Order: sequence, then C-alpha cells, then structure tokens
Amino acid sequence: MPKSTTTTNRRTAIVTGASSGIGEATARVLAAEGYEVALIARRAERLDMLTKEIEEAGGRALPIVADLADEEATDHAARLALESFGQIDLLVNNAGYSPGAAIEQFTRSQLRHIFDVNLFAALQMIGAVTPVMRRQGSGRIVNVGSVAGMIPAPLAIPYGATKVGMHAATDALRLELAPWGIRLALVIPGFVDTAVFDNAREGAQHLREDPTNPYRQTMFDLDELAKKNLKNPLSPEDVAAVILRAATARRPKERYFTPLSARVQTGLLGMLPSRMLDSVLGRVYGIKMP
Repeated sequence: MPKSTTTTNRRTAIVTGASSGIGEATARVLAAEGYEVALIARRAERLDMLTKEIEEAGGRALPIVADLADEEATDHAARLALESFGQIDLLVNNAGYSPGAAIEQFTRSQLRHIFDVNLFAALQMIGAVTPVMRRQGSGRIVNVGSVAGMIPAPLAIPYGATKVGMHAATDALRLELAPWGIRLALVIPGFVDTAVFDNAREGAQHLREDPTNPYRQTMFDLDELAKKNLKNPLSPEDVAAVILRAATARRPKERYFTPLSARVQTGLLGMLPSRMLDSVLGRVYGIKMP
C-alpha cells in the first residue's frame, strides 16, 4: 500500500455490505491485518456482533448502520467514517444484491433501487473519499464486480447491468485518479457461497409459484444450474483473501479473477461471435434459441 502523508502508521478502511458474506469476511481479514475498519450495512445487530468480535481480537471497528439505497444515508455514513478516522486509506465497495426475475417483472422503482445499492452508492462513496485520498497523496479503492458483468444471464438483467457499470467505472477511475496516487482494482468472483442466491430465490418465490408466469421453467432451470455451480463454491473468505491482496499489493492488478477458471471462462466466451455466444449460453441455461 502506498504510504500515506499522514503522520501515523495507522491504516483505515471502509467496507460496505459488511454485515454478511464477502463484506463480513473482508472486514475480519482487514482487521486482522491491522486496519481500523468502518463497517457499513443495514443490519445493526449483525454489525454490532462483528464489531465486538473484531475488538475482542484487539482490533478497532466502527459500525455504521445505513441504507445505501438512500443518498442522504450514504452521505452520512461516509462523513461519519471520515470524521471518526480522520483519514481513509482503503475503500472496499462490496454492497449489492441480485434479484432473480424477468425484466418485465420489475417496476421502475425496483430497478432504481438495485442500481442505487449496487452501483450509485459505490460511486457516491468513491466521490466522498477521493478528496481525502487526494490530500493524503495516496489511497486504494477495491470494487467487487461479478462474472455476471461479463457473461450474459437471463433473469439477472438489472444485476448484470450494475456490474457492467461497476467494471467500466473502475477502468475509467484508474485514469481519473492516477495523478494523486489513488489506485483502483476490480475483484471479479465466480460463484460464491453466500446468502445472495437464497435471497434472490426467496424474493421471487411468488413468481415461481405462479403457474401463469411465462418464465417459471427458466427460473427452475437456473435454480438447478446454480445448485450445480454451488457444489464447489468459493467461500466468502476466499474472496476476502483476494480483496486483501488487491488492497495491499504495491502495484495492484487492474482485475483479480477468483477462481482463475473464471478468467479463463470469461476470456474464452468473450472471443466468440455474438450468435455463437448466444447459442452456447442458450444450451447452458436451457433456453431454446431461434
């Protein structure tokens, strides 16, 4: 990590979506490495438990309850972290969720909420910490992307679109913030064993139970595909270890795929012409292509 211009050797970090899954695991591993960690999420009880665990191990954590879908709450969370720590060396944008439904089954407000949590809050957080990092002359931002931002998937259009946006923003921000020693890295996980898939299924359970739903069979087929992929899943701790590498490497890679097979898979599929790609993915997802 580039040295800060501050007068202490403290290292501070903000982790969004810190109450479970990848965010929770990342907060633990950063705290173990000596970072003072601001934990941002909606669930106060989970944040308090994690804070207690970190502090009992000798670390320091600051729980910040915030709904990142809300602009004012996001701004308040960022300001509280900055005021409490006085410096920010690392921002990990991890918060996000993945509803599973067809695009016609979303309202405009539901689509906006997904973009607010998965993408707009991350960009807002980056905008909030950038002035501090510029004054320090250093900083690190690690954004958590997804293979869903590189491999098209039905019934995940809003989620995939937010991840495409995250990938593009990270690439552009590397250029925009380079003059001030602020480095960015994108971590792209494959299938991770978190509550995201269960939550997505539960959120669309009423659609699965509706016999008039034209996408019902596709939902069932994708459920089976997810179960197969989750037979040998990544753990949140696996991804957290990669995030730590991205956060602490002297010269971080632009993109960290985990596992390595995700890089190979996305690379090979990305080389296919669109029609052939549609044909391959149609077979994978059980969709009959014209």
